[in-house]
Amino acid sequence: MLQTFLQQFVPAMEEGLTLGVPLAILLVILRRSPSDVYRAAFRSALKWGFWLSIFLVAVRVGTRNAISREILEGFAVAMILVAESIIIARLSFANLPAVDKMLRSAVTAAVAALFLYHGFELWLLPVGSIVAALGDYFSTTFLMKILGFVGGALFAFVSAFLVFKAADALNDQRLKFVFIVQIAACMIQQSIFLIQVLMARDILNGETVMSIMAPIINNQSALIFVIFAAILVVPITLFSQPRPSKPEGANPAQYRSIIARAIHKRRWGMGVVAALILMTATSSAGSYVANMKAEIVPAIPVGAVNGAVDVDLETIKDGHLHRFVYGASTGEQVRYIVILKGGSAYGVGLDACEICGATGYYERDNQVICKLCDVQMNKATIGTRGGCNPIPIEYRIEEGKLRVPQAELEKAAKIFQ
Repeated sequence: MLQTFLQQFVPAMEEGLTLGVPLAILLVILRRSPSDVYRAAFRSALKWGFWLSIFLVAVRVGTRNAISREILEGFAVAMILVAESIIIARLSFANLPAVDKMLRSAVTAAVAALFLYHGFELWLLPVGSIVAALGDYFSTTFLMKILGFVGGALFAFVSAFLVFKAADALNDQRLKFVFIVQIAACMIQQSIFLIQVLMARDILNGETVMSIMAPIINNQSALIFVIFAAILVVPITLFSQPRPSKPEGANPAQYRSIIARAIHKRRWGMGVVAALILMTATSSAGSYVANMKAEIVPAIPVGAVNGAVDVDLETIKDGHLHRFVYGASTGEQVRYIVILKGGSAYGVGLDACEICGATGYYERDNQVICKLCDVQMNKATIGTRGGCNPIPIEYRIEEGKLRVPQAELEKAAKIFQ
């Protein structure tokens, strides 16, 4: 159950953080602007980005092929990179009239596109769990998945709030510095993703850049720690901020009050550090646990007698997944699985599916899981064709045995070539 929980908690936390932290720091900057134009643009883009990301997830799930996830997210990332570059230019160089004119549009595009990119990924997590459950919404597994998503998203929100409060305690120059560092870290991750999309679409010559991109792509899961390191800059900058100077004309009591407020603000930095420790532990140890693959039970060799392969019902009536292997006449090892679904109904199919091929299945937390894509099977659907379900094979129950025709397994040999 812990693994199921972490499989939703970790990605929800990471997507929520990469969405929430840059927006939190940007909001602090915009709140200090004398003009409400940028704050209005931020609020409007936040609203439209939120609802548009939900709408696109609904369209994606409802139509499957109407929206290309790759193209949508690639377009969003390209928009984000342009908008972030404009915002950084404006913060770095105050006297750029051309950039000033584009700043409102850049804020709108950055906020909306961030929600399209990360929000789309975030909402797909619970929606995927709901679709995979296929009506079995009262199982422990489904509950743990939903709790994992809610917990990860909530932790990300609380962490982003802590960053917001810590950033709000910084002076203007230091605030700009931490925002640029944070956005630069995000841009590294976004640029790598965009390059991958361009390579996949043959817009970039894969052979030319693959030597550079291969090690980065193979280790891109570690990029989240670049984001964490950028977040750490917030409390470090806050702790190193000079002690407030005594305002002219202030008496000792007033100055002590100013110092007390400064010390209080520093506590938000301690909250960010504590959250970062939890983030790092969860993204490292938590990801390890979440991605652990259960050991696949070795398939039991079986042979044919009188044109059928028999398995004693006593060995498969425990409700767990059982794997068998038959040596075909052509030399292929044909694997098939059997599981008691309930009563006297069995799910019987090849240890392969039409989507993932002969990669096989294993049992985790009393659920049947595809080894390749980690999709959970609904036991009730095992034995029926479609999706990631095992390819069904013919069988019958006779004389206390589950009997599979030898011809069925011989016919399936080509799948295991």
